[in-house]
Amino acid sequence: MNNFKSSRFFFLAAVAVMSVFNACKKDKKTDDSGMDGALPNGTVITGDITSNVTLTKGNSYVLKGGVHVKSGQTLTIEEGVTVKSDANEPATAYLLIEPGAKIMAQGTANSPIVFTSGKAAPKEQDWGGIIVCGSAPVNGEGGRISSEMGAGVSYGGSNAADNSGTLKFIRVEYTGKKQTADKEHNGFTFEGVGNGTVVENLAVYRGGDDAFEFFGGTVNVKYLFAYGAQDDTFDWTFGWSGKGQFLIGVQADGVADRGIEADNSNKNNAASPFSNPTLSNITLVGSLTAKTGDDPTSATETGKTLGIKLREGTKGKLHNFVVYNFNNGIDLEHDGTLANMADGSLSIKNSDISNIKTWAFKPTKVNNVTPPFTGINMFIDASYTNTITETSTKPPYIIGVFVGASATGAINPTTLDSFFTAANYKGAVQAGSDWTNAAWVRTDKR
Repeated sequence: MNNFKSSRFFFLAAVAVMSVFNACKKDKKTDDSGMDGALPNGTVITGDITSNVTLTKGNSYVLKGGVHVKSGQTLTIEEGVTVKSDANEPATAYLLIEPGAKIMAQGTANSPIVFTSGKAAPKEQDWGGIIVCGSAPVNGEGGRISSEMGAGVSYGGSNAADNSGTLKFIRVEYTGKKQTADKEHNGFTFEGVGNGTVVENLAVYRGGDDAFEFFGGTVNVKYLFAYGAQDDTFDWTFGWSGKGQFLIGVQADGVADRGIEADNSNKNNAASPFSNPTLSNITLVGSLTAKTGDDPTSATETGKTLGIKLREGTKGKLHNFVVYNFNNGIDLEHDGTLANMADGSLSIKNSDISNIKTWAFKPTKVNNVTPPFTGINMFIDASYTNTITETSTKPPYIIGVFVGASATGAINPTTLDSFFTAANYKGAVQAGSDWTNAAWVRTDKR
C-alpha cells in the first residue's frame, strides 16, 4: 500500500471521528451549575437549573439559596425525597419554577416528598418555600406582575390552561423566611398558574407567613392541609379564579391571623379579571389565644383571630364551609366587596359559622373614617342556608379538632362545576373517611 495514501486515509478518519465526537458534545445539553439528569444522594442544589433534573426516589438533598428552574426545563421529584435547607447559608433558600418551566413532583400518601429546615432545632421562618410561576391571566397592569420573591421574574399572560406540571403529596415545613423587611415567603405560592397544572394533596406545617397564597391565575386545587401558619392559612389576590375543594386550615395557639384573606387588587379594586374562585368543603379552625400582627416575630395582640376576611373587591362562591373557634367570624371590607355581596357575585352559602363575633361590614374609609354600614347582610338570608352561632364551640359533628361533616343544609358541589367530587356535606373530611390520616399530613392537633 502507498504509505502516503495510507497516512492520508488514517488522518481523514481521525478528523471524521473527532468531528462526530465534538458534534455529540455540542448536542448534549449541559448545565453550567453541574446539575443535569439524576442527581446523586446528598447533592447541594443551588443556582439556576438549566437542564432537566431528577431528584431520585428516597434520596436526600440540600437546597442552598434561591433555586430557579428556567423556562423549557423540568424538575422531576420522585416519591420519598427529602430536601433540607442549607443550615449554614445566610441567603434564603427557596425553589421557584419560572414561567415555561415545569415541576413534576409526585409523592404518595405514605411516602411523600418533604421540604424542611436543615437546622438542628427547626422553627418557623427557617427557609423560604416553593413558588410556581405561570402564564395564566392576572389583573396587573399590562397583564404581567413581578414575582414577589423571584428577582427578575414576572408572571401572567393569556393562557388560562397553562401547565406548570404536577404537585402531589408534598409537605413543606418551617417556611416563611423574610426576603426583605416587608416581604415574606409562603409555604406554597402560586403566581399566575394555569389550570393545566395539577395541584393535589399538599401540606404546610408551621409556616412563618401564609400557608397557601394565590396571585391570580386559574389553577384548581384539592386536598390542601395547613397547620400552624403564623399569618393567613389561605390567601388570594390579583384575580385568582380557580376552584378548590377539601381544604383544611388549623391555627396554632402561638401566632396566627386569618383563616382566609381574600383580595382582588390593592391597586385597583375593580381590576379585571376579578378574583372569583369557587370553593367547597372547607374546614377552618381558629385559636382564641393566638397573637396576631403583620410581623409574627413581634406579634403581641390577642383576641383578634379572624375566620374569613373578604376585601378589595373580591368575588367568589363559597359553599359547604365549617368555620369555628375564631375571635371573629367573617369581615367584609371596602365598597366594591360589599357591592359584590349585594349583587350575588360574592356569596357564602351552605355553611356553619361558629365564632365569638360573627360579622363585620366596613365600607371604604372617607377621610380616614369608616362610614357605618347601611346595607343588608345577605349571608343570613334563609336562601343562603347558613347556620350562624355566636359562640366558639365547635359544631357537634366535629370529632376532635377538624374531622367531621354535616349534610344538613349542604349542597352537592358537582352541581357547581364538573371539577368537584361529589360531597353533599359541610366540612372537608367525613368521619370514617379521613384523608388526612397519612404520612403526608403533619399536625399537632387532631
